[in-house]
Amino acid sequence: MKHEIVLEPSGIRFHARDDQSIVAAASGQGIAIRHGCGNGSCGDCKGVVLEGEGEQLPFMPLLLTPEERAARMAILCRLQPRTPMRIQARVQERETWQATVLGVGSLAGNVRELRLQTSRPYRYQAGQYARIAVPGQDGEWRSYSMARPPAEDGTLVFHIRAVPEGRFGTWLFHQARPGDVLTLGAAQGEFFLRRDTEKPILCVAAGTGLAPIEAILQETLDMGWRRPIHLFYGARRRKDFYHLSLLEEWTRQYGHLQVTPTLSDMEDHDWGGARRLLPTVAAHGPWKEHQAYLCGSPAMIEAAVDLLLSHGLPHEQIHFDAFSPNS
Repeated sequence: MKHEIVLEPSGIRFHARDDQSIVAAASGQGIAIRHGCGNGSCGDCKGVVLEGEGEQLPFMPLLLTPEERAARMAILCRLQPRTPMRIQARVQERETWQATVLGVGSLAGNVRELRLQTSRPYRYQAGQYARIAVPGQDGEWRSYSMARPPAEDGTLVFHIRAVPEGRFGTWLFHQARPGDVLTLGAAQGEFFLRRDTEKPILCVAAGTGLAPIEAILQETLDMGWRRPIHLFYGARRRKDFYHLSLLEEWTRQYGHLQVTPTLSDMEDHDWGGARRLLPTVAAHGPWKEHQAYLCGSPAMIEAAVDLLLSHGLPHEQIHFDAFSPNS
C-alpha cells in the first residue's frame, strides 16, 4: 500500500510504500532528504513525525535520546509508513562539486589515500564527511570522511578501506588514475570539533575511523590548542595500522598529545603495545571531565559510549561518527 508523505517546512509531497523507508522513497522520486549512511548508523536523517504513524526499524539506539524519542523524532532512513504522514525533515538542494583525482597512495594493505582537487571551494568542518558518487554506477553514492581540515589549496584527502565487492573500493584500488573526475555532494555530519569548551579531549578511533579524528587533531594543533589530548587508535592486526609515524611525530612535537595504539588480534605475538581498544581506554580513565570524539563501527561506538557513560561522562560531551561499509 502507498501512503502520501508531506515534508515540512518545504511542503514537498510524495508517496511511499509500506516496505520503503521515507528516505529511500523520497530519493527514488528525486527528493533529497538529508541523510548519510542510509542504514541507521549516523543519524543525519533525523526528523520529527508531526502526524501519522510509521514503523521504526532497528537503528543505532544512541542516535536518539529519550527526550528526542518522546518528541516523536525518528531516523527516517529506517522509518516505514503505515498511514499518511507529515514529517519535519531537512531537504537538500542537489548541489554538487566536480573533483579531479590528484593521486592515490597506499596507507596499509587494504587502505588507500585518495587526494582530490575540487573545481570550486568545498566548505566543510574537520570531522565531517563527503558523499561521493560511485563512478559508472548511476545514483549510487558512498560517504567518506575528510582526513584533513580545510586547506587553502582546496585539496581533499580521504582514507578508504577496501570491503568485499565494494563498488567504490573496487574502482579506487583497480581503476582510479590521476585526472579522473568524481562528483561530490555537500559536506555532512555533526561530528566536528566543539570550540566552546576548555575540557581535555579523549579520541577513540578504530581502523579508518582515524581519518576524521586525524582531521580534528590537526585542527587543534593548527589553532595552537594545548589542552591535554589522548588518542586511542585500534587495529586488528599490526599491518592494518597506518600513520603511526605521523602520530608519533606529533607526540614528540606536542607535549600535550598522547597516542596509544592497540591491537585486537592476539596472534601478533611480537606486539609489545596495548591489547584491545576499549579495555585499554577503560584502564586509562576516569574520563568524566573530558570531551570525547569516537569514530568506528556501530558496535564499537555503542560499547564505547556505554563505557564512557559508566565513567560519569555526560552524553552531551560524547560525539561520535559510526560507519558501516557499503558494498
